[in-house]
Amino acid sequence: MSANSGIPVAAWRPRVPGNTDLGSRTVWSELQVQRVRDLPGHRTATLHGAVADEIATTAVKLDDVQTRLVALAASLQDDLQRIAAGHDTTMPVTNGILRNSALDIDLLVTRRTELHRSLTALIGIYKELPAFVPPPAPVPPAKRAPATGRLPVRQEEALRLVGSSTVTIYESVRHGSLRVVAGGADVKVATVDALIGKGLVDHYERQDLVRGHDLALTSEGQTRYEALQRPTARSAAARTRPVALPTAPEAAPAVSVAVSSPTARSRS
Repeated sequence: MSANSGIPVAAWRPRVPGNTDLGSRTVWSELQVQRVRDLPGHRTATLHGAVADEIATTAVKLDDVQTRLVALAASLQDDLQRIAAGHDTTMPVTNGILRNSALDIDLLVTRRTELHRSLTALIGIYKELPAFVPPPAPVPPAKRAPATGRLPVRQEEALRLVGSSTVTIYESVRHGSLRVVAGGADVKVATVDALIGKGLVDHYERQDLVRGHDLALTSEGQTRYEALQRPTARSAAARTRPVALPTAPEAAPAVSVAVSSPTARSRS
């Protein structure tokens, strides 16, 4: 029995703080949301989103401090019970009963108070904001018009390679940069990106490039590739036109001159 209260010593318990989710419970009681991420505007590029993100960060920090505080208080519970029951008389005391725990508890309580005040202030700011209106959905970019006209030489060569062989783009583990393997041909990543931008080659996902990604032509790219494979009318005509062999120069026409005989010239 306790000398002052008459309460059995075994029934006495130190006053331990409440649950460890103090920050989350505060948000729930003030804003009626079960999870902080359910706050309207959370993770949006708006004023509501900025305040909600700060509320979420502060609530997590407050939960962490409360968890550490509860764990520290629980670890001291047995020592305090032994002291209250007088069961520590036979135990040697070398570093003190509480050691550094008292200072740690004071620091954690101070930090908890600061975080709780900050969280309460942020919740007050959020309550003063007008009702959250979701921003309009982003307008998808207009579909790029099919590429027309003659391609630059490098892009034309790369398009031929993608259409006729295996061209792989991958991320170098050693250098951390993108590389292109095109059967010994020199194809730049910028050239591949240019063809993708023109809608001629399918895009690739960066996270899948450690194992490599084989490039493929789009339907428009396939059409352009087939057009490159077909000879133009001028080049076809040049190949089918008969080649004329050089001919000997024509002989000059003969000129006839009337010449009188010597006898006739002497008579005259």
